[in-house]
Amino acid sequence: MSKRLFSPIGGTDPIKYFRDGSMLHICRHYKPDIVYLYLSHEMMEYHRKDNRYIDTIQRLGELLGHSFDIRLIERAELIHVQQYDVFYQDFREEIRKIEADMQPEDELLINLSSGTPAMKSALLVLATLAEYRFLPVQVSTPQKKINSEHDDREEYDSTLWELNEDNEEDAPNRCEEVKCLNLMKMLKIEAIKKHIRAYDYSAALAVANEIRQDLSEDAFRLLLIANDRIKLNLRNISKHMEGKPYDIYPVREGNKQKIFEYALVLQIKTKKQEYADFLRGITPLVVDLFEHILKNECGIKLEDCCTLSNEKMKIWNREKLEKTGLLELLNQAFYGNFRMGPVYSSQVAKIICQKSNDAALIRNVSEIAEVERKVRNPAAHDIISVTDEWIQRETKKTVPEILAIIKYLVRRSGIHVKEGDWNSYDSMNVKIEQYLRQTGV
Repeated sequence: MSKRLFSPIGGTDPIKYFRDGSMLHICRHYKPDIVYLYLSHEMMEYHRKDNRYIDTIQRLGELLGHSFDIRLIERAELIHVQQYDVFYQDFREEIRKIEADMQPEDELLINLSSGTPAMKSALLVLATLAEYRFLPVQVSTPQKKINSEHDDREEYDSTLWELNEDNEEDAPNRCEEVKCLNLMKMLKIEAIKKHIRAYDYSAALAVANEIRQDLSEDAFRLLLIANDRIKLNLRNISKHMEGKPYDIYPVREGNKQKIFEYALVLQIKTKKQEYADFLRGITPLVVDLFEHILKNECGIKLEDCCTLSNEKMKIWNREKLEKTGLLELLNQAFYGNFRMGPVYSSQVAKIICQKSNDAALIRNVSEIAEVERKVRNPAAHDIISVTDEWIQRETKKTVPEILAIIKYLVRRSGIHVKEGDWNSYDSMNVKIEQYLRQTGV
């Protein structure tokens, strides 16, 4: 790890009133390995006259037993030193170059107390926006008030160093680390909150990566978890969860967890009005739900009726269907037109409706199968605008009504969830925002 200091040079540097100027004082107490001195035209004249800035830093290094690597940033053309815009752009670029040369563990200090008011203002704005990561340091004057101008800056010799009272062992440390109002970090954290409230975890994570070092470990890890959760990447989530007590899953039981998490994602599709994705996503969910309902409500295991293809697709097996007595049922249900092939939800729905005596279950199974039949192909294969009005016109049901049927079938499939469990993503979002507040913003 290395420590670096970027410092404009002003009229009180390197020594004034028999005390360190701000640049030298920060060097004394922070011992940076590399010191970048930003010299305007006037300060370059003093440097060329007597080498005062490098000389005092080297003397300090001998006193402290520390080696300073001193690098000059010379601006001979910089005569008008009160122009804020010039310094903001130039400082921004120089700090960018320094950061590009740093390792993640390195630290950059910025001297806010040396230079002209325009220089100080430019650095303060950079610190506030937090475009780059650095530690702003301010140094109070020895008198604890504004500097007077009677001390002659023209003259410098070794006597000033020898009479410097800050060389005494009990000299006070006048450095203060500035806790800037970190506007950019605040804005980005607010952006993260807006993204997670909209369930856009990919966007939230992209913003979080920009201020990764400012976020608590828990906040960033939960954003990773949320981003993988909505993609149903449960394996990745397990890695992120290691050693952490995050409790985000209402259902933890094997395949039932996968089904419920999938249902939650479909619910979010409706909240985001991504209705085409919602409709396309119904089919695989309904197939799994029907399989569980067939087993729990009718006592029939689907694996006793089919085989798996090389692609792990369930295929009806004539011999097994005959043994279970379901082949005749399916032939009658499809008017003698039942064909062997992949297992479809509409076929399983027919079995459930014939084998169950529960009127509510039969009604909901039939309704969701009819919804799927009417909208599956248009939503999957046609270029259309899928709105809630279109869905209601095609299915005679609103989006909330379809979602209510799905919730009912989830419960009847043997997945034990409470109504509050359907707010699982909102509860997770609350946890993320709680950890975001740990950043101190």
